[in-house]
Amino acid sequence: MIMRKLIFGLACFTLLNSCSTAQEEGYKIRIEIDGLNNDTVNLANYFGEKLYYADTAYAQGNIITFEGDSLKGGKYAVVIPGPKYFEFIVAEPYVSIKTNKENFLEYMEIIDSKENEVFYNYVRFLNLKKKEIKPLEEQLKDFKGNDKERKDIIAQITQVRKDVEAEQNRIVDDNKDLLVSKYIYMSIPITVPDSPKDENGNITDSLFQRRYYVNHFFDHFDFTDDRIVRDQVFYNKLNEFFTKVVYPTPDSINFYADKLIAKTKGTGDNYKFIVSYLTSFYDKQKRMGLDAVFVHMIENYYMNDQAFWLDSAATGKLIEKAMSLKPILIGKKAPFITLFDTTLTNKISLYNVAADYIILVFWASDCGHCQKAMPVLLEVYQNYKDKGVKVFAVGTELEDEAWIKYIKDHNLDFINVSDTPEHPDYFRTRYDIFATPKFFILDKEKTIIAKDIGVEQLSKFLDFELNKKK
Repeated sequence: MIMRKLIFGLACFTLLNSCSTAQEEGYKIRIEIDGLNNDTVNLANYFGEKLYYADTAYAQGNIITFEGDSLKGGKYAVVIPGPKYFEFIVAEPYVSIKTNKENFLEYMEIIDSKENEVFYNYVRFLNLKKKEIKPLEEQLKDFKGNDKERKDIIAQITQVRKDVEAEQNRIVDDNKDLLVSKYIYMSIPITVPDSPKDENGNITDSLFQRRYYVNHFFDHFDFTDDRIVRDQVFYNKLNEFFTKVVYPTPDSINFYADKLIAKTKGTGDNYKFIVSYLTSFYDKQKRMGLDAVFVHMIENYYMNDQAFWLDSAATGKLIEKAMSLKPILIGKKAPFITLFDTTLTNKISLYNVAADYIILVFWASDCGHCQKAMPVLLEVYQNYKDKGVKVFAVGTELEDEAWIKYIKDHNLDFINVSDTPEHPDYFRTRYDIFATPKFFILDKEKTIIAKDIGVEQLSKFLDFELNKKK
């Protein structure tokens, strides 16, 4: 159904300082909504998955007019009090639509707009197909018939989906110049050819289809047209690609991110959205090691003045964050640490600790999460110390008496070090310590091989590493 409760983004992506800029010259949108009575009506545009306010008008009775010098093409929404809204396409200088506030779709009449005539015919077609497929899917949920009956239902569902795909392709073929066709084309999955075979019919490349799918995923996207970003399909496909298609390793993600961004020629709204999305997504990503993608994005698209939508202050903050993360990425040598042990007179250097694996933990004796984690860490240490594992525990609170007392009371018999109020150290900055406990695992060369994992995951990771050696 095209009518929904409205969910608005109150602001653009944190990394964007504007949602859109003027491009197209002159526009007039005339909307007649029966049942409207001198209400305030908003015009909103998509930018990725969300809607953002673009214009406001006051209805004259039941007629609203939006007009001005410029408006970017894309999928828009007319929002009436409720709030309720309906979508339409802006790709022509003049659009005229009539409907009723009680049921936008049922009463939708396109007065003047080829784009929206095609769009609403497509929406009605989809609604009919949804009505066909819904009862079939419901039958499968609690199906109790025989296998033949099940196959028959599945065949009917498959046929409905084929009908939808056929109609999508027909619209695209018949309306190649329309923006709505580009949106529909983006939603159609690519066709993956069969894997190559030898003369005996044996597949010669078992990864061919996966490789083809990954490399051709965006074949239906016209990246030369900045209007394609103003539809939810753009965001949905982008998100699907980086969460479900690309292997979740920094090298793979960075390779395909650069490859995709290159399609935009480094300019325009498609470029801005993709770069901002990837930077924001991997800044917030909790999966171990993927902060390397955030650092890659900053180094390649922000440190060389290519993030044209941000001012120097915002860019500087992102660069500062990336540079604080870069020294502690997985694969990097752990930054140097030399701190006092519990005697407060003897210093111990991390690089003088000989072990196949070192669990490096930053913690505070007055931290509730640390108080739960340290007994577990001690148990891990007891179980693995005979397998070449040592613990280098760094106190962070500069309260030596409480720190020493906690260590003694809980028999933490691994390596314990800290700085002192008289001799503070910069390890908090070098290791980006903003919360405790924070765990790293280092190999014998002091290379970071794991980070930001919970204390409960230490044993599993160590078992994996030890089994690799075997």
